[in-house]
Amino acid sequence: MGQQPGSVTRRASTRVLSPKPGVAFVFGTIAIQRGGVTRAVLSRAKLYAEADIPVRLLLTGFGHYEDREATEIRRIWQLPDSLEIRYFWREAAPGGGGFAKDPVAEAYADRHLVPVRVSSDVLECYRDGMLDRTIRFDRDQLVQAVTWFDQAHRAIARDNFDIQGNLVFAEHVAPDRGRAIYRRWFDADGRCWLTTWLSRAGSPTRAVRHLPAAVAYDHLGDCIAEWVNDATSDWPHAVLMVDGRQLDPVLLNFGEGDAKTVATLHNCHTQSPYTSEDPTKASYRPLFSNIDKVDAVVTLTHRQRDDIAERTGATNLRVINHGTPKVQITNPPRQSGLLVAISRFDEQKRLDHAIRAFAQAAAHLPDARFHIYGKGAQERQLRALIQNLEMTDRMILSGFTDRPLEVFAGATATILSSVFEGLPLVLTEAMSVGTPFVAYDVNYGPSEVIRDGVDGLLVPPGDIDALAQALIRVLGDDDYAARLGSHAREVTDRFSTDRWAAGWLDLYDQFAGTSISAGQQTSSPR
Repeated sequence: MGQQPGSVTRRASTRVLSPKPGVAFVFGTIAIQRGGVTRAVLSRAKLYAEADIPVRLLLTGFGHYEDREATEIRRIWQLPDSLEIRYFWREAAPGGGGFAKDPVAEAYADRHLVPVRVSSDVLECYRDGMLDRTIRFDRDQLVQAVTWFDQAHRAIARDNFDIQGNLVFAEHVAPDRGRAIYRRWFDADGRCWLTTWLSRAGSPTRAVRHLPAAVAYDHLGDCIAEWVNDATSDWPHAVLMVDGRQLDPVLLNFGEGDAKTVATLHNCHTQSPYTSEDPTKASYRPLFSNIDKVDAVVTLTHRQRDDIAERTGATNLRVINHGTPKVQITNPPRQSGLLVAISRFDEQKRLDHAIRAFAQAAAHLPDARFHIYGKGAQERQLRALIQNLEMTDRMILSGFTDRPLEVFAGATATILSSVFEGLPLVLTEAMSVGTPFVAYDVNYGPSEVIRDGVDGLLVPPGDIDALAQALIRVLGDDDYAARLGSHAREVTDRFSTDRWAAGWLDLYDQFAGTSISAGQQTSSPR
């Protein structure tokens, strides 16, 4: 039952073959308001496409706005028209994915149902006085989702629609546990063609394909690998790149013969407390157990490469740091005493430490302020913490920003209080405009970029008191902050876009037997 790594065979194709090996990025979803991994993937995809290499983004997830997002991302990133964006749920389903359905018309046509518009974006539907379902609308009043309830008012299912009004998949919830346990995906005729099961964390596990023939897979990635092989079958050779560990089963089941595979690591691979000696995270074990079956494993830092080499004995590791373009920012003068952070609001980023450290420092810095940009699941908790510390007049949650360089350029300093990292883009972005970091020296990234006492300050991980003292040093002395910031700008030479581009083009050259990178002019990564 299921596929073993390396067992999927590339299908023959009658299509015209591309003269160059193509690069396929297998990724979940892309969206405008996304973090560093999405930007890293788009930068690399653009680099290859501008070098006249065939490139495809093969997306395995689903987003209600994905067509609009793809159009806007093409515009913002100025992606070449040759770069293709394709979707698993649309192409792998027989005859295409999703079928037209009008839940609003169905609700009003049911004479036993009473629909009530309770807000601009929610229609509640009652049966015999009990809530039967809610229909949620997007900002354009298009149906986005329908949630179904049992008689105890517990959610039992959720239908998800695209902006064309097609039902793409239904998510079924265990009411006693309050979490989704599996998804049913529909084809254009309204038939369920795929069932995917979910872990407690919401990640896909095993899958059963129902159409055109019944097949059980040990992991959804095995099913996706079949689609990826078909989606790249018109290339004589293919290079597959995966940047998230949930998709490593695709990597390990991709092609055979001349197909090449690349795993890029964007985060720490060890469990809590995330030191180099701690056990390997469960999500990294499939890759590390089969690491010799992957042609290249790319880390963003030398420390992580060395740790993985010692842990696995791998010899196919290489380091390619993020590239940092030289930028000119026209903005108001740098504000004295202003600390900023740009981050997801989640457990990994540990923003409560940054907030508590600033609160300590603020007692010694009457004019200091802290502006935090981002969004995420912990926004409510962070806002409550700021209120409990009675710091609402000095700390602001400022929401998502699409102008990170301008935010950094207007601040005295920025802060990183994460539990673990890979090599966060914000490190080099802030330093490129002369804004020094105060950061926990976690695995991995801060010590690769920050030269302690030269262009920023590193403190022991988890030490809020030390973090507060470092903030006092930087926010309380504009001259000292300026000296750190002046050296911080050197990051654009130390981590240049030319070196970044050469690293990725050289890797392609190695697999393709060509010399694409020689004399190649490339755009800077965003």
